[in-house]
Order: sequence, then structure tokens, then C-alpha cells
Amino acid sequence: MEKIKVDMKIKNEQSILDKMYDDFLHCPEAVRETKRLGIPDEKIKKYIVKINDFVQDINYCKRCPGVKKCKKHNPLLVTNITYSRGVVERKLAPCPRILEQMDYENQFYFHDFSSDKMEANLRTLDKKTEPRQKVLLKIKNYFLGNEMSWIFICGVPNTGRSYLAAAIANEFARKKKGPISFINASLRFKELSDYSFSDRQEFENTIHTLANCPLLIIDDFGNEFKNDFIRDGIVFQILSRRSNRRLLTIFTSDFTIDEIVTLYSTSKPGAIRAKQIGNLLKENCKEEINLGEISVY
Repeated sequence: MEKIKVDMKIKNEQSILDKMYDDFLHCPEAVRETKRLGIPDEKIKKYIVKINDFVQDINYCKRCPGVKKCKKHNPLLVTNITYSRGVVERKLAPCPRILEQMDYENQFYFHDFSSDKMEANLRTLDKKTEPRQKVLLKIKNYFLGNEMSWIFICGVPNTGRSYLAAAIANEFARKKKGPISFINASLRFKELSDYSFSDRQEFENTIHTLANCPLLIIDDFGNEFKNDFIRDGIVFQILSRRSNRRLLTIFTSDFTIDEIVTLYSTSKPGAIRAKQIGNLLKENCKEEINLGEISVY
């Protein structure tokens, strides 16, 4: 008797296709999309290999490890499907998270905070303390058009000042209220001082940007190197122009406003300009908001 020959390759291929179809049936997003596109069941089975790429992409993105850790075959792209004239095709498109990140980053002129603070969010921020409630109320009133005063946030290091300021910057970015400049005082004032000697045009452009952007956040104010030029040619110029234009400005600092004045009183003549800076801060901020004397980190 002649032995029956079984084509194991065909059998294995069919089991793989059956598995793909089963995976498709267990992917609600893929099922909804095929229904939306009007793909009949026989076409789904015919093009199941292409549809499986779509299913696998959906399942991977559900557990997104973050854009920097994407290990898909086509990283930072998503697979979509199209249906036209009875044919299913795959189509690659930019990852929505990348587009969101690009849109977010385009809201900033300067972005001097670490990537971990990009997730800082006013909605999830701890609002238990009265000082934070004051800051958040000012921001809420600003969006309602009822608040134009500056915000001066002080307190000991590690009380969450920079994180709070980053959350505010992120809120403005997500609401597309930019351009925003979030600058570290030590880094940017030193950079501007260097530009004043090496690249005057860049100096003027940066001063103009900082003096005119809708939101300026000066982080760690008071810890920068201080001399007459930084005080008179940078700090006073930026703050006086922003005061004249009534542009929202937020400061975080280890120091009170009076202590900032003392620090910038580098000489007797300089003390006059330092006092002017102090007056600008007091007139525009109305009050200092102290986050406390106890570190939270």
C-alpha cells in the first residue's frame, strides 16, 4: 500500500495564517478599523498577512516603552491599512507621540529642564499645600484673563519649585500658548554675557526673544554669576521690557526679592539699579510665594 504523503509545509503555513486571523479577531481596534473601511471577511482572510502587521503594531504600541526605546521593525512609525478596489495595503505614518512631542517642543524657544520634567502636569500635581494652591490659582486666573501679575516662587532647595514651574510651562505648551522660554539663570545669563563680546547680533536677538515671548520662566534666579553688565545689560533690560508689555514672567529662587537686591548691589552705584530690579519684581509679582523650609526630595 502506498503511503499517504502530507505536505507539512502547507499545513504549517495554514496554521500560521489561522493564528494571524485569531489574533486579528482578538484585537478590537483592528476589527473596528476593518469595519470602518468596509473590508469583507473574505478579503480579511486573503490579506491577513498585511493585516497582521497592523495588528502587531497596535499591540506593540499599547505597551509603548517610550519614543527613545522603540524597538519596532520600523521605529517611530505606525502601520495603518487602506482598502481600495478590493485590495488591502499597508501604510506607514509618523508615530502620534513623535508628532505630539514635536508640537510640544515647537512651543519653546528655550527648554532648560530635564526630560523627566516633560511629564510634569498641573492636573496630577500635589495641590495640598497652600503655597502651591496660590500658584495654581494665579495660573487658572491667567487663563481666564483675570490675572496678569508675575509669580515669584521661593523657598529652600528641593521644595519642588522647578518641577512646579516645569508643570506650568508644559500646561502652556499643551494649550499652545507659546512661544515659551524656560531658562536656567546661571546658564543663560552667562551665555548672554559671552555673546555680548563674541556675537553681538546673537546677543540682541536673544534679549529680544526673552523680553517678548508670552511666557518667560527664570529658574534658579539669584544663583547666577553677578556683575554690573549682567545686572544692567541683561536682567534689567529683560525685566523692564516685559513689565512694560505686561508679559507673564515666573521666577524660582533660593532667595527672597530683598535678598536678590542685596546680591545685585555689587557697588554703591550698582545698588541703585539693583533697587530698580527689586521694585520691578515687587510691583509685578505683588507677593512672594514661599514653598516652605522643608525639602520634599
